[in-house]
Amino acid sequence: MNVMEILDEIDEMLEKSKAFPLAAHKIMIDGDRLRELVNDVRLNLPKELKRAQLIDYDCDRIMKEAQQNAEKVVRDAEDRAKKLASESEIVEEAKRKAHELLTKTKAKCDETKEATAAYVERSLATTEKQIAAALEEIKKERENWVKPE
Repeated sequence: MNVMEILDEIDEMLEKSKAFPLAAHKIMIDGDRLRELVNDVRLNLPKELKRAQLIDYDCDRIMKEAQQNAEKVVRDAEDRAKKLASESEIVEEAKRKAHELLTKTKAKCDETKEATAAYVERSLATTEKQIAAALEEIKKERENWVKPE
């Protein structure tokens, strides 16, 4: 199960829980099961972070490939320009295109990194809020729980 599925299960547990008599805003839940789910979230968080790291790694890899491709285009253009020494416009056009390609690729990579960072931040913030809400509910239940005599 991934983090979102676990949180959905916690939410479903809260939705399906029974209300205390004369206290509709209070519910009974299986505390052991909720603790298991919270632990599952903790265990799954690194997976989500690893996915984000893989995305970041792919972005860096794509950037390096684009750099290599741009350098190859420039080298090819320079070689061609040497052969066609009188046609220097070709070299300038190739350099311009290579620079343009590199600039576009870098911008796309930066955009992807920002989107990845935003995704991770949103995911972690959402997870944190949901866990905090569940924990708060558990604390309220413990405070209001009357032990049988």
